[in-house]
Amino acid sequence: MKISGSIIQSYIICPRQTWLMSRNICGDQYNEFLAIGRLISEKTYERNKKEIDIGSNKIDFIKKDNNSLIIVETKKSSKMLKATEAQLLFYLYSYKNRFREVKGEIRIPKEKKVIDVELTDEKIEYIEKLVEEINSVVDKESAPEKKKDKSLQFMFIS
Repeated sequence: MKISGSIIQSYIICPRQTWLMSRNICGDQYNEFLAIGRLISEKTYERNKKEIDIGSNKIDFIKKDNNSLIIVETKKSSKMLKATEAQLLFYLYSYKNRFREVKGEIRIPKEKKVIDVELTDEKIEYIEKLVEEINSVVDKESAPEKKKDKSLQFMFIS
């Protein structure tokens, strides 16, 4: 399976969800929470090009700042920040060799938050470990038990 930012995010939230996604079994795409997220994505930062497909990743938008490329992930709330941070770190990891300098931002318009995310050696190790874990989970014959961690916290950002 091709690992993407959304797979990374789903794994942090629930490994079972990742296993199901790997078999093209997805939840209700018309869920009201997904609809709200899509609306926020459409209506905020309207002057930026949105939803850029690069390989298997769908990036909310990209901006330039001096010599840096900034990948921006927009969310409707800060509820799942650890998963969002991992998703963005995966994007940075995926494109670190293509661009001279790449950084990330998590934006939560409703809360007026902008959180800077940078890729460090420690974070690279974290992403590489996540990819190994995901490959191990999706290679199994049956789905892992349902497990949702309601207390998701930032791994690196304080």
